[in-house]
Amino acid sequence: MRIEADALIEHPRPEVFRAYRDRLSALAESMPRIKRIDVESRSEDGSIVELVNVWYGAAKIPAVAEKVLPPVLSWHDYARWDETTWRATWKLRSHAFPEAVSCEGENRFVDLGDGRTRVEIVGEIRVDLSKGGVVPELLASPVSSAVERFLVRQITPNLLSVSDALADLLDEQSAS
Repeated sequence: MRIEADALIEHPRPEVFRAYRDRLSALAESMPRIKRIDVESRSEDGSIVELVNVWYGAAKIPAVAEKVLPPVLSWHDYARWDETTWRATWKLRSHAFPEAVSCEGENRFVDLGDGRTRVEIVGEIRVDLSKGGVVPELLASPVSSAVERFLVRQITPNLLSVSDALADLLDEQSAS
């Protein structure tokens, strides 16, 4: 299932890119579906920054998935930030059933001029709960589809709330 989210931030691309990359964990408190984001590792090589973050969700699990999902969803976010292309590629690894869930994508930071930046986020998530014997084969397809829809409904607003929180943070910085 495709994931898409675009946001307009009224700040220059370098500021937006660096704040998104470097201050993500501080923005978690502004995201209603996220409890926290922990930075597990960071490495830098010139214009490339590799980050591993651990996200902890705060969303209510839908009834159809309560039997197979833990009460708190968490995942690793492996991201490669390239300031020469103004892109971040990412891959998420779910802690619940990592063999059954795959999710990856890219954030593009587009300079619109006049100090404005569009953040374009595209990705793909696939859930196959028949892998690893998570649920019986007969139920795997409908439960997988329900879990996929649930995750997209969680991920998309999270992506937009990051952009909103980021815009607020940069607005505060500019005002001081």
